[in-house]
Amino acid sequence: MRTLLLALNAKYIHSNIAVRYLQKYAAPFLRQPPQILELTINNRLDFILDEIFRRSPDILLFSTYIWNVDMVRRLASEYRKLRPDALIGAGGPEVSYESEAFLRQNPAFGLIIRGEGEQTVRQLLSAAESGADWHVLPGLTVRTEHSVRVNPPQPALDLSGLPFPYEPDFCDASEQIKYYESSRGCPFQCQYCLSSIEKGVRAAPLDKVFADLKVFLRARVRQVKFVDRTFNYDSRRALEIWRFLRDHDNGVTNFHFEITAELLTPETLDFFRTVRPELFQFEIGVQSTNPQTLKAIRRQNDWPALCSIVQKIKSYHNIHQHLDLIAGLPYENYDSFHRSFNDVYALEPEQLQLGFLKILKGSGLSHDQQKYGLISRDYPPFEVLFTPDLPYSDTLRLKAVEEMVEQYYNSGRFVHALHWLFSQLEDPFLFYQSLGDLFVAEGHAYESQSLEQRYAFFHRFCVQLPEIDSSAFTQYLKLDYCLHQRPKRHPDWFTGPDAAVLRQRALLFLEQEENRLQYLPDYPETDPKMLYKLVHIEPFSINVLTGAAEPVVLLFDYRRRDLLGNAYVQLAVLPE
Repeated sequence: MRTLLLALNAKYIHSNIAVRYLQKYAAPFLRQPPQILELTINNRLDFILDEIFRRSPDILLFSTYIWNVDMVRRLASEYRKLRPDALIGAGGPEVSYESEAFLRQNPAFGLIIRGEGEQTVRQLLSAAESGADWHVLPGLTVRTEHSVRVNPPQPALDLSGLPFPYEPDFCDASEQIKYYESSRGCPFQCQYCLSSIEKGVRAAPLDKVFADLKVFLRARVRQVKFVDRTFNYDSRRALEIWRFLRDHDNGVTNFHFEITAELLTPETLDFFRTVRPELFQFEIGVQSTNPQTLKAIRRQNDWPALCSIVQKIKSYHNIHQHLDLIAGLPYENYDSFHRSFNDVYALEPEQLQLGFLKILKGSGLSHDQQKYGLISRDYPPFEVLFTPDLPYSDTLRLKAVEEMVEQYYNSGRFVHALHWLFSQLEDPFLFYQSLGDLFVAEGHAYESQSLEQRYAFFHRFCVQLPEIDSSAFTQYLKLDYCLHQRPKRHPDWFTGPDAAVLRQRALLFLEQEENRLQYLPDYPETDPKMLYKLVHIEPFSINVLTGAAEPVVLLFDYRRRDLLGNAYVQLAVLPE
C-alpha cells in the first residue's frame, strides 16, 4: 500500500519538519514506509498533481497550513477524480481545530488528523496495511457513510521517542533551513497564538537533544531554526543547550530561537558574551507596547526589562535579534501602533518583523473576534482588515510601511545608510510612512522593482529630506551597495572618480605583490585582471567606517562574507 506525505512550503528555502517526523515515526512498523513529496506553493498546480499521480498513492496525506490550504483543497479534489478509491486526508493547524466542518465542506477528504500526528499516522497506516478498522482510531475525524465522526484525542506524545527527522547525510536539500524542536507546548496564553491551547510544556531529554544537534553540526548545516514556542521557558535547560552549542561550535552553523527576553537570567546574559558571532539568532515577540492591548491578548511584557536585556545583548555585537510587532490587535489604533513601532525601532534590532493579525482557527482571538470587533478576510491567511480602532485605510497605509521596512530595513542592504539617517531624524515611523506613501503614489506597489531601482528610489527620496546632508548620506548608501554586490558599473547616484580612471588605479594596486599578500593572502590568483573581477575598490569622501571626515579607500572582498551577505571590507591605499 503506497502512502504519500505531501508538504507544500511557502518558499523553497523552507523545509517541512512535520512530514519527516510522520515518516520516521511510522516507518519501522510498516512493510512499505510512506514517501515524502516536498514542493512549494509557487509550483504550478498541474505540476504538483502530475508529481502526485506519478507516485499514485493509495493514501495521500497533506500537511496543511494557512499558506497552502487553498491549494491542498484543489489538489485533493483533482486527485479524487484520478483515484476515486484513494484515501485522502489532511493534518496540521489549519484543519485540526474545525475538522468536522472541514470534512463537511470538502468531500474529497476522508479524514483529518488532529493535533500531533505521529502516533495517529503510525496507527492509521499500520491498520490500513493489515486490513484492520482504522475509523475508530483516536486523533482522527473521519467521514462515515452518512455523517462525520470526531474520535477522542490522541494522548500526548513522549518526546523521548521522537526520531531525528532528517537523513543524516542531509541529501534532502541541504541548502534549506532545517527546523528542529526540543519541546512542545508553551507556558503562556497569548490569544493570537495556537500554542496557548496546549496545556503545559513537554521537553525531549537533553541527551537526545544533544545527539540530534551533533548531526546538524557534523553536517555543517547553514541554519537550524528551533520551533519551540518559548525556547527559554526553562532557563536552566536553555542554558545547557546553548552551552553545548558553544562548546561544539563548528564555525558555520547558525541556530535560531524564539525566546522571551525577560526570562533570561544574569548568568545567561554573561554567557552570551562568550559565543561566536552569528552562532545564535533570537526572535523576540513584542507585538505591542500598548498596555490595554497587551492585557486583551494576555501578553505579559515587562517593557523596561525587555529593553534592558535587548540592549545588553546588542552591546555584545555577536547575536542577531529579531523583534516582532503585530498590527490589528484589539485597542491598537494608528497612533498607538506608531508609538509601538518607534519604541521597538529605538532598540535597533537586526530585524523588525511587522506582521498583521491573523485570526487562526482555535486561537483565543478566533473565539473573541466579535467581542473585539475584528473584521478579517474569509480566506487564508485570514488577516484582519479593520477593527473599531483601525479603519481599513489605516491598515493599507501600514501595509506600505511594512513593505518599506522589509525592503530597506530587514533586507540588511541599507544598514549603514539607515543608521546614519536616524542619527539625523527623530521619528522612524514617519520616515517609513512617507517613504511608503511615495512608493504607492508612484505605482511601485504594482510592479517588480530591481535592486538597482530600489537603491535609486531610496536615494531620490532621502536626498530631498530637508534635514539631510545629501552628500554624506550618499557615501553611506554607497557603502551598503558595495558591501552586497560588486558594482558592474557605477549607478547614476554614485559619487567619486570616473569609473575608467578608478579601474586603472585599482589594477595598478593589484599588480603590486606586496598589496596582494597584505590584502588578499587567500587568493591563489595573481593576475590583476582576474583579481579585479573578484574584489572591488572604491573611494569615499568620508570615512564611512568611523564617521571621521577624512577620505578613504575601501577594498571589498566578495569571497569572504558574513551571515547577512556583507563582503569583508578593509582600508586600502591606491596609487595616485
